[in-house]
Amino acid sequence: MLRAICKYIFVLLFLFTENDCRAFEFADVSEYQEDSLKTKKWKLHCGFDGRMSWALGQRTSLGGIKFGLIYNKKHKFGIGLYYFKNPIIRSGVELSERDYPDATDTTSYNFGYTSLFYEPIWYITRRLSISAPVHFGTATISASYKVDDTTQTVWTNYLNQNEEIFGISGVANYKVFRWLAIGSGGGYRFLLTKDARVRKALNRPIIIFQVKLMLGVLYKLALKKPIDDGWDKK
Repeated sequence: MLRAICKYIFVLLFLFTENDCRAFEFADVSEYQEDSLKTKKWKLHCGFDGRMSWALGQRTSLGGIKFGLIYNKKHKFGIGLYYFKNPIIRSGVELSERDYPDATDTTSYNFGYTSLFYEPIWYITRRLSISAPVHFGTATISASYKVDDTTQTVWTNYLNQNEEIFGISGVANYKVFRWLAIGSGGGYRFLLTKDARVRKALNRPIIIFQVKLMLGVLYKLALKKPIDDGWDKK
């Protein structure tokens, strides 16, 4: 059910933002006020949201992208999509010879999740903002073994598991220029499952690094339009 809701939200937000979302990797937000919304209280919120974390006992990177809305400059909410940038490859994994007779001891693990997020902005000034994103969604854990074949590399999937996920973090952003900010933060990711092996492998801290590019501000600066971002306030 959550995935179906997220799918429709993603499609609707994409229709609004497909021409306006550009960001660097590890960028959190490009805040752009859509004139068709006809209100200063609502802004579109989209961008890349990469993070560093740990899984299966090693450091790994997750790519991510967020789509949503900002209300009254104090509340952000929407949908986030996150995924391993590269699968984790392990050797020495012994699978049942009876169930997987063609398996070698090399296994590839993958992980990703779709989440709804809410991000209240607790503190905001001309240059600095501090927020606390909360994510809740569904994670997919998959694994494939390398087939015992000397002629080519073949992987066969043997595990697909869905679990609920919850994450909370704190993020601080500092505006270097009116249109560019840098940020960092940290938090924790929880897999809400009774499976102790999954919790041990994936319940881990996350570290966030962000570059925040305000394309809406650049657009309005180029066209010399008024900008309601609080930058002119002393």
